[in-house]
Amino acid sequence: MLAQIKDALTRHAQVIATVTGIDVEIVDVGFIRIAGTGHYAQGVGKSIIEEGEVYRHVLRTRQTTLLENPREHPLCRRCRKREQCRETLSLCTPIVDGEDVVGVIGLVCFTQAERERVLQNRDTYLDFVAQMAEAIGQKLSEHRRMTKASEFLDLMLQIVDADNRGVIVFNAKGGASYANALARRELGLAIDAPLTGIEVRRTRDGLSDLDAFELTLEGRRLSLVGHMANLGGRDPHFARVLAFESLPKVTQRMSSLAGTGKTFGLDAIMGRSPRIKRLKDQISHVAQSTSTVLITGESGTGKELVARAIHQLSPRQAKPFIAINCGAIPDTLLESELFGYTGGAFTGASSKGRMGKFELANTGVLFLDEIGALPLYLQVKMLRVLQERTFTRLGSNRLLELDIRVIAATNEDLPTLISQGRFREDLFYRLNVVPLETPPLRDRPEDIEVLARHFLARYAALFNKPVPEPDAGFLASLKAYSWPGNVREFENAMEFLVNMLTPGAAPHEGLLPPKPRQALASGSGAGLDRTDGSGGPGGLESSGPEGTQPHLPLLPLAELERRAIQTGLARFGNGLKGKRATAEALGISLATLYRKVKEFGLDG
Repeated sequence: MLAQIKDALTRHAQVIATVTGIDVEIVDVGFIRIAGTGHYAQGVGKSIIEEGEVYRHVLRTRQTTLLENPREHPLCRRCRKREQCRETLSLCTPIVDGEDVVGVIGLVCFTQAERERVLQNRDTYLDFVAQMAEAIGQKLSEHRRMTKASEFLDLMLQIVDADNRGVIVFNAKGGASYANALARRELGLAIDAPLTGIEVRRTRDGLSDLDAFELTLEGRRLSLVGHMANLGGRDPHFARVLAFESLPKVTQRMSSLAGTGKTFGLDAIMGRSPRIKRLKDQISHVAQSTSTVLITGESGTGKELVARAIHQLSPRQAKPFIAINCGAIPDTLLESELFGYTGGAFTGASSKGRMGKFELANTGVLFLDEIGALPLYLQVKMLRVLQERTFTRLGSNRLLELDIRVIAATNEDLPTLISQGRFREDLFYRLNVVPLETPPLRDRPEDIEVLARHFLARYAALFNKPVPEPDAGFLASLKAYSWPGNVREFENAMEFLVNMLTPGAAPHEGLLPPKPRQALASGSGAGLDRTDGSGGPGGLESSGPEGTQPHLPLLPLAELERRAIQTGLARFGNGLKGKRATAEALGISLATLYRKVKEFGLDG
């Protein structure tokens, strides 16, 4: 009997599955699957008699049944395919036609997230499934089919409102026939405003597993991401359904997830030294503006923390914070990462295209770390973006407008790179509107105790150990070392120490990692590693007999850089492991090291 209205059942199942993200299955009294979505789409028309224990119970009792824990429920014990079952929740209700039960409709969850959503809205889902079953069981005339479809859609959209997604249903002519409350808010429409003049088109872009759409209404354009499905029914009022979120909301959620749950703000920049206090004051002042910021400082001094603090204190704090390390991505991929591309723009490009970091950061903040590693040809394009606030994706000629704040950071001396022809002077001035400097740890010894207590407490809690109490002697040892890796090296040292520390014992310098421990033992707080047999770094002689420095020829910085890399590769090896050790010792990224090796011809 249900097979006679198979098209209507298929349309109903597609709508609810598209909007709620939960698979739907409709089975008749002969245990033939009449309609199904997702996992069940391929099994339409087949018998499920060997795995229909729950449906037998529903047909027999004529009662709606909710199985919160399939496989463990007594009804599932007789099922022959119990061990292969991957369902996390099953909600089933009988389809009644007059006095007869003619089938069962089931909503089936396969993930914990789906299961929790159903359980949190239990009553709503129970009512919804009951009404859906009732609509299917009736002999529908054209008028009653439209009425029931509207009631079905109303309830479905109420559920989706709680799930924070907009839904628009389009008719066969392309006009909008229905929109839920969230969609109306996104479009700026009153709840009773007519849905006229709405046009939507799928672009050639994508974000994760979502498709990108451009919606126009009264001259306004909105960027949306989501899914659109053709409903395939005979009712022209319900031809397509679009379930979406606005692009800024999605990118903001991605930005929050990328933050790893840490709290970012001024409190994340720890210290009480005058230089740290001054830096925090500067952050507070510049946060309210939209000016471009250039953060300089040695590796490990917390440049990204400064950028995130500016974002957290700014009017854009609820907008995306998108970070990209320009030195960690190969030059051939960096342009597409920054600016995105259209489908088929180059060999290997996704057919759906891809949004770049500039577009993802729109309305928010884009953080460009290691900006000194940006290739010259991209520096030209970057300069134009900063000047005009527009850009084009690779493979496209359509200008996209931007409303972003750019924060850049580098541990390199950009004026030196400019003099070497490796960085554009005009781009430097465009970036260096508000310069901020993160001081090295050796220049703020007052902060050593604050940082030590903080990291010792953090890793003691993480490793379930008592919090060690640093004494004055241990703190003095920490201050005697120069910490060339700055706060990053210092944090790693505290983590190492807590690992090595016997519960109840006091921390001491003998528990520090080898590099600072050996430097302190030799009395060389700077930790200089003299292994070239010359008594000084880079093959230079030490001081003269009277303690004066001899007059030695000065070498260009590029030559010093080349020799340092050559020495590191000779010491640690030319393989991947050796290159990683060399990059760490020199305080640069592995990608930057590879670029330098190629530049200096050291890869032969």
